[in-house]
Amino acid sequence: MTASRLATAAATDQADTLRRLAGRSKVEAAPPDLLQVREGLRVISVTSGKGGVGKSSVVVNLAASLAASGQRVLIIDSNPGMGDICLRLGKEAPYRLSQVLNGEIPMEETVVDVGGGISVLPAGMDMQQYTSLSPRERLSLLQGMLRLEDGYDYFLIDTGAGISANVTSFAAMAREIMLVVTPEPTSITDAYALVKTLSGRDSGLKFRLLVNMCRDAEEGATLFSKLSAITGRFLQISMDHAGSILHDDLLVESVRRRGALCRLYPDAKGSLGFRILAQKLTAEPPAGGAPMPIGPMASSKLWRNHELSS
Repeated sequence: MTASRLATAAATDQADTLRRLAGRSKVEAAPPDLLQVREGLRVISVTSGKGGVGKSSVVVNLAASLAASGQRVLIIDSNPGMGDICLRLGKEAPYRLSQVLNGEIPMEETVVDVGGGISVLPAGMDMQQYTSLSPRERLSLLQGMLRLEDGYDYFLIDTGAGISANVTSFAAMAREIMLVVTPEPTSITDAYALVKTLSGRDSGLKFRLLVNMCRDAEEGATLFSKLSAITGRFLQISMDHAGSILHDDLLVESVRRRGALCRLYPDAKGSLGFRILAQKLTAEPPAGGAPMPIGPMASSKLWRNHELSS
């Protein structure tokens, strides 16, 4: 077979794989510049500048609090190399996103119903697989995720920590960024770096700051005031105060029991913080259908620049 025929065959195989990932019946001439989010669907990316700040615990317990108020929640676990959220909630995932990437199964089949109005889209990729995702694979995953939108009121995306291209791409899927920090100095400085990176790439993002594992509400409010003043002065970015979650030893026990703190210990001080946060979110006006400017994700050149700047 000639070199030109080999190249043509390879391109055809790649197109077929992308078509399966996106669940489309035909190949589009070019990737879309925008993907439309269904009106009323809230897509919130829960992220952090560094690991160890309790981000996944925030996702699990916020989901439980939202579900308790009647909301249908899908947790998108895009945090590789960490504890599996399905296992944390007492379920095992039969399929993984890596199988979707390989074209073995549609994304819908990977969703795990963990009960009580919460479902999980498990990552199931190791760190090497996650960091080696191509721009088109990222785009295809996002397109597949949006095909699930009719069944839910909230998407909560549990991203990895830091400013790698994969982390920032999943964060950018949401128009709302919930930035989790703790009172530790490194958490604060890394959070500032993440806000700088994300806002520099998309000025339309809405940032919320959630202070986790603080001694009391006053400590949380003080930290928010300091960080928001810095981002306002040097980045011209305003942030909302999502609230403060107090340090609670019962959280460790809830992880051991493979359940959400809010469900196992509803009267715990940590549970109260998550209920207040859920009430704030549900009290806000329903989201309109917001377009996601993800066209650059399909451009290898642009994403190469994105990765080099991370």
